[in-house]
Amino acid sequence: MQSPRELFKRSFCDQLIIFLISCFVLQAVSSLFFGAQLVNDFVGFGYNNLSKGYFWTIITYASVHDGPFHLILNLLGIHFIGRPVEGFIGNRKFKSLVLSSVLLGAIIWLLFNNSGYQYLVGSSAIVLACLCTFCLFQPNQPITLLLFFILPVRIKPKWVLLGTLGLEIYGFVNSEILGNGMIAHSAHLGGMICGALTYLIIQGKLVFPFRFTFTRSGTGSPQSRHNRHSPRKVKKFRVNFGENVSIKEETDRILDKINDKGFGSLTESEKETLEKAKKLLGKD
Repeated sequence: MQSPRELFKRSFCDQLIIFLISCFVLQAVSSLFFGAQLVNDFVGFGYNNLSKGYFWTIITYASVHDGPFHLILNLLGIHFIGRPVEGFIGNRKFKSLVLSSVLLGAIIWLLFNNSGYQYLVGSSAIVLACLCTFCLFQPNQPITLLLFFILPVRIKPKWVLLGTLGLEIYGFVNSEILGNGMIAHSAHLGGMICGALTYLIIQGKLVFPFRFTFTRSGTGSPQSRHNRHSPRKVKKFRVNFGENVSIKEETDRILDKINDKGFGSLTESEKETLEKAKKLLGKD
């Protein structure tokens, strides 16, 4: 048995998986005593619940699932896709990705499913947001998938992203809009949009006109806070690979940057520096 202190030291993906499993157990127990409809009435997201003032359901819907198979698929996606994404972008940005994908998935779903007795449940929007983010950060890094959970297939993530996007759009147009399917393709597309926006923001290709900043202490003038977020020249670092001290200092700086901002924040020169440092230090 692990202590609560050790639980909070886990990655956010692990905490999320444990949370979803716990919610499913509570869902199963409550359904035995009060009926399965109770979950939809108080936790699931839909126009009917919003009209009653149950605004918390725009978040809580992602904590419950429509059966064990639905839960297992999402847990596998969070474990195998979400964990590397959390490593790329860092813990704080990953938490923002999870929350924003839940919100955006619900909003887009509601635009096309606004009848009184339709409900949205499940954390699929989180999985699709992680998938989109991973494929955009690593478009050409080959990965191995198990086709039908049996046949190993090696493919580049960019083709996985295009295929998934095509299937979701097809399902949305030919199934969900016509009211013929039970899969929330619109919520999935909302998660993918969130993943794409996250990638663009981290890469600096999408900048909002303003942002809120919080200083650690009450000191510091408004001018200094403005300069901290204003465009400035980035210092260029040169490493003398003939001296181990120089390469160690530069490598430590890059590792600190990965810890603070995620792997995706590195420039091409910094990635090359890591590769050169790994090769050089491996010879010692």
